Amino acid sequence: TPKNGEESMSFYKVGIKEISAATKLKAIKDSIADLHEDFRANARVLMTYKDYSDIIELLANGNATLYSAQPEQVLGKPVVFCDNATDPIVGDFRYSHFNYDLNMLYDRDKDVDSGVELFVLTAWLDHKIKLKSAFRIAKVVAQP
Repeated sequence: TPKNGEESMSFYKVGIKEISAATKLKAIKDSIADLHEDFRANARVLMTYKDYSDIIELLANGNATLYSAQPEQVLGKPVVFCDNATDPIVGDFRYSHFNYDLNMLYDRDKDVDSGVELFVLTAWLDHKIKLKSAFRIAKVVAQP
């Protein structure tokens, strides 16, 4: 959930089209199919590793060989894992842009007991979605 005033930086709060299906795998595949062919060619899937593991468990049905398959072989598109993904996002991430301020703060200190040099970098960034139609959110809807 984005902070107040930062909703425009979230994929989930800017009105990206949601594709619903009974399972996460079906929702992802339908999302890929729903993208325009120009975006579909460079599409990636952003999802949590837990969601991917659940899909593999469902598909494997006791078959151990599926666990060694690359995510791209299973879903049909390259996969990026992110623990903050609420629902899988499918799209051409060239239309997602990060702006950052190069004037970062650099703080350093030395631990005199161990001799280890410690440092912290503080940087600022924001995220802009340049084209909403290049993305889909894959949602699971409970079947009655």
